[in-house]
Amino acid sequence: MPTPSSYLSSLLPKLSNIEDFRMERNQLYPLNEILFLTVSAVISGCRYWEEIADFGEEKLTWLRKYLPFLQGTPSHDTLNRVFSHLDYTSFEHCFIDWVTEGLLLKEGTVINFDGKKLSRSATKKEQQLPGNQGGKGAVHLVEAWCSELQICLGQYYTDDKSNEIVSIPALIDLLELKGTVITIDAIGCQKKITEKIVKQEADYVIGLKANQKKLLHKVESCFGHSELKAVDSWDKGHGRIECRSCRVLPAHLIGEECLQGWTGLSTIIEISSYREVVASGKVSREHRYYMSSLQGTPERFNQIIRGHWTIENQLHWSLDVQFGEDFSTKRKDNAARNFGAVLRIATSLLKSNKDTVSLNRKMLKAARSDEYRETIIRL
Repeated sequence: MPTPSSYLSSLLPKLSNIEDFRMERNQLYPLNEILFLTVSAVISGCRYWEEIADFGEEKLTWLRKYLPFLQGTPSHDTLNRVFSHLDYTSFEHCFIDWVTEGLLLKEGTVINFDGKKLSRSATKKEQQLPGNQGGKGAVHLVEAWCSELQICLGQYYTDDKSNEIVSIPALIDLLELKGTVITIDAIGCQKKITEKIVKQEADYVIGLKANQKKLLHKVESCFGHSELKAVDSWDKGHGRIECRSCRVLPAHLIGEECLQGWTGLSTIIEISSYREVVASGKVSREHRYYMSSLQGTPERFNQIIRGHWTIENQLHWSLDVQFGEDFSTKRKDNAARNFGAVLRIATSLLKSNKDTVSLNRKMLKAARSDEYRETIIRL
């Protein structure tokens, strides 16, 4: 499959589209130098402004191989100020343009949409008061993840989780999704979202819960009265046994009234899961329901629905555990949002590198070796 260029050098010129908030006399450090320094440092395991500034001082000779850095490298205060005031919307668009440049997704590629809360981006005052009163709320991001390519295709800022309903279609508009399959959890079960996806000539598999109560009850009733045999998928490992049973019915069974407004709705899906923890013998059962514009087999839907959670396991886990995003206290103005884009740039570069070692080892090797860091950044 063709992949994006993913060269950091191809991203730097795109920064010219971002308006610099600084007065010209204060622009000692151009935006491309600041971003090049920051991404290089993050790839090498730096998390905080002070660490990035230290990296710049230590690696100034190496940095000057690629950009002038006539004034040296910025202090941690300068880094914080620039990322706090940089227009995050322009930066997000810049990131999306870069990661999708030259990217040709094959027919049927699955893209997972999901939201992520940066818990500690809220002010302490907001954390203590109910209803987000009197403080700055935590940053929420909606992301599009392609597990097959191991890249984040884009992110979009939202004020709170409920605004994901607005942010998901906004992110859909920014991406070229023709021929792909979009998966979203139940918060994305909205008629306008299915319309957006189908208009892009893509398909969807969307979770169905009580936010669409009437539709959910009708779907549950259809499966309750159906004698269709389920197709099972067994998984054993990590101390548990799991069976996921899938049944698929044509959407017309829910009736014309329930179909109305759901663009492209073709099938309804039931996933019945059985999980047993071997050590304790504890058993749990759950029924979940989905709607889709696809006409596929139970095996295919089981694969797509289970694959949705790769955005949690492969992207969010890496960002939180390996980059410490959820523990980050970057709260000033736009700092959390813009640094979130930097982390996703770094993650895309690291994960698209073909070296078959863990992300942590890649970052340690990048910290030690200028040559290895260059292979990650693809200079």
